[in-house]
Order: sequence, then C-alpha cells, then structure tokens
Amino acid sequence: MIGVRLNTFNDSSGEPEQDANSALTELDKGLRSGKVGEQCEAIVRFPRLFEKYPFPILINSSFLKLADVFRMGNNFLRLWVLRVCQQSEKHLDKILNVDEFLRRIYSVLHSNDPVARALALRTLGAVAGIIPERQNVHHAIRRGLDSHDNVEVDAAIYATTRFAAHSNTFAVAMCNKLSDMVECESTCAERRVKLVRALRTVHGGAVRAQGVLKLLQSLLERFPATSSVRASITALTAIAADTVVHVPDQVELLLSMVMNDPRSVIRKSALLGLKKLAQHVALWPNECLHKLVRIATDSQDTEHTMLCLQVMQILVECPAICTAAGSQKSELRQYCADAAFSVDLRQAATACDVLTRIIVHCYEESLPIDGSELVLGLESLVIATGAANDTKNIRSLRIGLKCLVKLCNAEPVLYATRTASMLGTQLQACSWNEGGPRILALLEALAALGGGTHCPRSLAPAMPALIQTLNAAMKWDAPSNASNDGTALVLLCTVLLQERAGTALSYKIDSSWEKKILDTIRPADGWTRVPSGQGGFEIQSP
Repeated sequence: MIGVRLNTFNDSSGEPEQDANSALTELDKGLRSGKVGEQCEAIVRFPRLFEKYPFPILINSSFLKLADVFRMGNNFLRLWVLRVCQQSEKHLDKILNVDEFLRRIYSVLHSNDPVARALALRTLGAVAGIIPERQNVHHAIRRGLDSHDNVEVDAAIYATTRFAAHSNTFAVAMCNKLSDMVECESTCAERRVKLVRALRTVHGGAVRAQGVLKLLQSLLERFPATSSVRASITALTAIAADTVVHVPDQVELLLSMVMNDPRSVIRKSALLGLKKLAQHVALWPNECLHKLVRIATDSQDTEHTMLCLQVMQILVECPAICTAAGSQKSELRQYCADAAFSVDLRQAATACDVLTRIIVHCYEESLPIDGSELVLGLESLVIATGAANDTKNIRSLRIGLKCLVKLCNAEPVLYATRTASMLGTQLQACSWNEGGPRILALLEALAALGGGTHCPRSLAPAMPALIQTLNAAMKWDAPSNASNDGTALVLLCTVLLQERAGTALSYKIDSSWEKKILDTIRPADGWTRVPSGQGGFEIQSP
C-alpha cells in the first residue's frame, strides 16, 4: 500500500532543508536504478516525503522526476506514479512547472499500448485540479471515450468525472457525449453504471440538469436491472441535492419507488436518497410526509423501518414540521408514539428522539401538547435496555437518557422529579463493580439533570440510590477493578454535590458528608482525586 512503508530518512542531522535535499537525492537514486523493485520502492516513498517536507521547490522537482519515470518507464511503474498523484492531491498546487509536467504525462497518450494510454488518462484525471481548462486534455478524454478498448474507455470515464468537477465548461461539453453513450443499446450494464455515475458531475448547472434528470428517469424504465436502477437513483438524488429546485420531484419519485418496487435493494437505495434530501425539508411537498409515515407503518423490513425513522429524525429539525406534528391527530406523532414501544430498541430509541424533538419544540413555543406518552416510552426504553444486559443496548440507553434530560429541561415541573426517581431506581439495580457503561450512562444523566437551570432541586428522589452507590464505592478496590478508570466515581461525587447545592441554603457540606466522600475517593488514583478539566476532588492532608 502506498505511503505505509516507514520512512528511513535521517531526521536528527542538519537543517530541514538539507534533510529534504538528502531525502530527495536518495529517492532519485532509486528512480534511476536499473531494478524495477528499487524504482517502485522509491516511488511509493514520495507521499511520505511530501508530508514531511511540503516545500514547493521539492514537490515541483519530485513530480517532474516522477513524470519522467511515467514517460520512460513501463506500465507497472506508471501505475505507482498514478497512485502517488492520487494520494498527494493536496500538494499538487505546489507544482510550479505545470506545463512541463503535463507535457511528459501527455506524451504517453501517443503510445500504441491502450493500457499505457489508460494510465495516462487516469493520471491526468488525478491532477485535474491544476489543469482544469486544458483543451488538449479535454480532446484526449473525448478520444478515449471513443476507444474500442474497455480499459481505455473506463479510464476516460474516470477522467471525465474528475475534470467535470473542476471545469463547468468541460462538464457542459461532455454532457451530450455521455448521454449518447448511456442510451446506446450496445453499452454493457457495468459500463452504463459508470457512465451514470459520471453524469452526476457533468450536469453543468440547474438548466442543463433538467435534461440529465429526464435521461436518468427514462433509464429507470428502459433498463430495469438492479445495478442500473441503483446508479440512476444515486445520480438523480445527487443532482437534485445540488440544484435544489428539483428536490420536490425527486422526493416524490423516491417515495413512489419505495412503495411500488418489490426489490429490497432498490427500496433501500431510495430511502437513502430520501435521507440525503431530508436536509431540504422546506421543499418537501406536504403529502410526502404522510407517504413516508405510511411506508414506515407498512414496512416489514427492520432495516427499512430504521431508515424511515432516520429520515424523520432529520425532518423534525425543521421547526415548521415540529409545529405541524404537535397536533394530537398528527400521523407522524402517532406513529412515533407507537414505535417508541417497539421490541427493537434501536427503533424505539430513534422514535423517542423524533417525538422528543417535537414535544420539546412545542413546550419551548408554549404550544398545547401532552408528553405523557413520550415519558412512558422513554422510561420503558431505559428499563428495557437493562433487562438484556447487552452492551449493544448502551447506545439506545444513551439516546433515551438524552431525551429525558431534554424533556426535563423544557418542562422541569412536570418531569424532573419523576425522571430522577426512575433513574435512581435503575441505579440501585446496577452493581458498582459490574455496572460498567450502564452505570456511567445513568450517572451522566443524573449529572446533566442536576446541571440544568431548574432541575438541581429535583435530584432528591435519587438520593437513596446515590447513598447506596456511595456505600458500594467505599468498598471499591481500585487495583482489582481495572475496567473502571475513575470516571464513575467522579460522576457519583458530582451528582451528590449537585444535590447538596440544590437543597441546602449554602454550599457547605457537613462533616459527615465530607468524611464519607473523602473515604470513598481515598483509594482512587491521583488523576481521579485532583481537580482537572473533567472534574475531580483533592484530598487534603490531615
């Protein structure tokens, strides 16, 4: 693999400029070697050289030497030079003699070997950022597309994609050429997929994109092979996201494909496209959200249901969607309320997250709403994640706890005390030595609850559990519990201090509390005890 080999340059002697010169001289000797192995070894070390010494003069000289190897060497050496150009893309702008570099690479296009011409086209595509408007290169790429050699045509398609990303003039000029190749009946399915991918970058703006979109939509009917349809869906979605104005039509197309295409792979591709277009939720037609909910309700595939929920997650970032979904009759809200009790904890957690954003928005905007079904769903989620004692459930647990904290901060009077009591009950069920990530997540949630503006006084119902956990921590043998790095202990003490600060008239702690906390943290290591950026406690000498 290029760039993985360790550098053997001497870094400890001389000035950096001298080291760079010595390193380049060493590699130059390798390039001039008569053994192909030594030449390859020298070539693959250039990316590391560029990272270590990103000097324009050195990089310019190095690329000219590599271009010479490309011009004079065999196809194996050309392949490695191509890899260096691809890996060192961010250093290409430091090439000072662009014309000379291009001349040496371009000369290989006159070779009788189609593989050599293909490597030259790919190398030109790799450096398209520094030669985007060179007409002779554009002409060479078009010539490559007309080649009868498959390797050269594939290389020309790659170069087309690269140049189109940097030159709008080239993109517009090549759009019709690629369209003709895609529509040609003799084009094989594999190449059609590559051409469709290239069309994603050669649409040349919103006006010309209209024609490309019509072409791609016609391909969905004319060439129904799975690979062609997936490539068309991806290209259509990318173009719609770029031009924005075509988002509504594309959303409707994707929804119809999810509802009507029997192939699971195609439905998944369409849902991934909807997930990307969800960023433009303001352009979604009103009925599309209802169709999405209907698809999620009727879906029998767990993965597809999860994708629908992830799309909803993005959609509810829009305040208008949250306001509309706040109604008791909202299909989105009713679906998420039901999905919050799913046996699939990932789905339940995602549905709770969607519902939380809706309800919290309504509370913040003083809109009438009832969050009781959400609280029940979140409590069920937290309890269910502890029943299986599976580390895979920790992500779902953390999502649920985050939602609970958001809800408590939005409406502390209704939910803060109840949440603290429930979290305390769950904390009591955890073993201090074996609780692991779950006990950390519960303590983090209590600390976040206590850190809210209106919630510190609500930690009181969790005190019995905190005291029980503190007593268990006093018996903690730090060396024997290597899995606990002290974070749980810091969080526990933090929550206890938050509770005391929220209930006492002053922030002072009586001697019994002080002794208990100090006795608990005494066995811990110094990093846990001393104050730090993440919190900690210092033990004073008696």
